[in-house]
Amino acid sequence: MRNDLRAGEKAPSCCGTERRYPDLAEGASLFRALADETRLSILRQLREQGEVCACDFLACCAVAQPTVSHHLKVLREAGLVAAEKRGLWVHYKLNPARLERLRELLP
Repeated sequence: MRNDLRAGEKAPSCCGTERRYPDLAEGASLFRALADETRLSILRQLREQGEVCACDFLACCAVAQPTVSHHLKVLREAGLVAAEKRGLWVHYKLNPARLERLRELLP
């Protein structure tokens, strides 16, 4: 088979998903952020309590504080949680708009 693509051109998708489902990359990114027990535990605690200080996540997670911080960063970067610094502490809460977007992306 001959390759007729010029430099920098993408091969057409076999099923047209790039044009048909432009939000797949966004969905994959969100689901990757959810694909961890610790992050799911953090989200559940936020759902139950509304707002949680960063220091209080250790009670829900069987991991060290630096690991909790890493997972919170992943959730922040995905937009699933919002953080607000108050003095020395950072308080987290769910981002309802992003969770609604997640619901829209479910098949």
